[in-house]
Amino acid sequence: MIPPKRTPSMMSPMTPCLVASCMLGAATAWASAPLPAETSAFNALPSPWATPYFDQALPLAVDPSWVAVRGLSGGGSHLASELDAQLVMSRLEPSNVSGWSYVPVRGGGSVEGLESLVRAIGATPGLFASPVFLGGVEQLPWVPTDELIVQIKPGHELPDLDVLEYDLGGLPGVVRVGLNASTAFEVLDQVSRVAAQDGVAWAQPNAIWWARHFYTPNDPDYSSQWALHQANDMDMDAPECWDTTFGNASIIVSILDDGIDQDHPDISQVPGNDFTDEGTGGDHTTMCDGHGSCVGGCVSATIDNNLGVTGVAPGCRVMATRIFNAIDFFGFCFGFIETTDAWIANGIGWATQNGARVTNSSWGGGSPSSVVTTAFENARAAGVIHFGAAGNDGSSSISYPASLSALNAVAAINSSGSLASFSTYGSGLFCSAPGEGILTTDWVGSDGFAAGNYATVDGTSFASPYAAGVAALVLSMDSSLSPDEVEDIMAATCKDRGAAGYDTSYGWGIVSAAAAVEAVDTEDCVGDVNGDGQVGTDDLLDAIAHWGPCSGCASDLDGDGQVGTNDILGLIAHWGPCV
Repeated sequence: MIPPKRTPSMMSPMTPCLVASCMLGAATAWASAPLPAETSAFNALPSPWATPYFDQALPLAVDPSWVAVRGLSGGGSHLASELDAQLVMSRLEPSNVSGWSYVPVRGGGSVEGLESLVRAIGATPGLFASPVFLGGVEQLPWVPTDELIVQIKPGHELPDLDVLEYDLGGLPGVVRVGLNASTAFEVLDQVSRVAAQDGVAWAQPNAIWWARHFYTPNDPDYSSQWALHQANDMDMDAPECWDTTFGNASIIVSILDDGIDQDHPDISQVPGNDFTDEGTGGDHTTMCDGHGSCVGGCVSATIDNNLGVTGVAPGCRVMATRIFNAIDFFGFCFGFIETTDAWIANGIGWATQNGARVTNSSWGGGSPSSVVTTAFENARAAGVIHFGAAGNDGSSSISYPASLSALNAVAAINSSGSLASFSTYGSGLFCSAPGEGILTTDWVGSDGFAAGNYATVDGTSFASPYAAGVAALVLSMDSSLSPDEVEDIMAATCKDRGAAGYDTSYGWGIVSAAAAVEAVDTEDCVGDVNGDGQVGTDDLLDAIAHWGPCSGCASDLDGDGQVGTNDILGLIAHWGPCV
């Protein structure tokens, strides 16, 4: 039995972080100096405000050095002079969310002064203003919009709300509604009143929030895919697995990320979709994108095509589900990503409705969201298994959403089989996978992380899709397996590391593709050599191709060391769908 993961009610409350230990790479003193180096941190101050997460109230910190405003354009000439004097309009930076901007506050200030400024901006016709709240275990920006997301209880009537979208993300009874509000403070007040109405299960702001990809780009010329096979066997046993199956093209892994290069010549994929304001169809768009292409290649970079690398499940396919925009402020890539609750929920719902059996989330650190949690849970109930990167801060607090019970959190190991120095670990960790010095696909050309089609990268961002790829291989052997059954197989076949049995440093151990595939009960699928759930022409062609002495061949059904007449007769006897 897998130890229970943290449920929403078990998650540690958020507390403001010390400046030295907060997220690195953000601008905090835009008003007084040129954009600081990547070693600066958010200026997190405690605040009296909180946001709902189901029936909890999660406390929020604020960064008083900047505000978020919707409706600003140009130099802010329509602002009152006293407000214009408090803002550094020359350094206004548009958000990736249409109509929104981040504006530095001159000289920063106190929480009380920030509240007064935000209310004054909101009093200007046509503007909506919010502090830049900080939430989640990594205290990342979180900005309420003038919209709510509300879950209506089954059998109850919809309250008197301005509904903008029904069944958000394919979630029954979840609606996105508009509010008559001009500041985030009004939204936080109204969400409590809506949540208290009869027939409402929960309510939350449709917030803009930041997370981060869990990566650290490294040497792009490193040429060894040790993660798949190496002499010390601290790998995923991929070649041993490929003797049985490369994976089935019907098993699709949704990459919930910043997109995938839709024209990459070495990634096996199906057409993606974009749920942000960019409308890319699943492709990358900004100078800071490329992460999703690296993640996707870990799963399904094509095998035997005389190009670059291979994924752990090269016969399966990935599907770009673009739910983030990478953040580019003043020409700098910070390693942060920007999203909304609605984008994520709609992306998860679309992936589920469009055939994904596995999802991968190589991002996290932001504030928990009721609708995002619900979307993951509903997709899992529909048969989709989820994997998430544990985090890269070396702590024992697994990041949201990997911390959810609906997801399987994955830690990163290095080539010696030890936990990578940067990898997060802790209670609820499911397993470990290679995540340091990982050679994988990149955004084609000069974009992305390296000057070419491939890059070598570090992070739990890449351990997670490797584990997701192993799950796809298991489902390729038996597509009827439930998420619980896939997890049980993977947990039982991991290579044990650390303390005997389960531990919070490695989870159940290092995922093994070969052992997991071998453990799938396919007794009723004799002759299904390619693992597509039926015995057919492809299996017969494989037997013909291996005719003669062939020790260990999958087509050697009678185990006599060669593929011959008896094996062909066995195929014919089991012809058709497996039962």
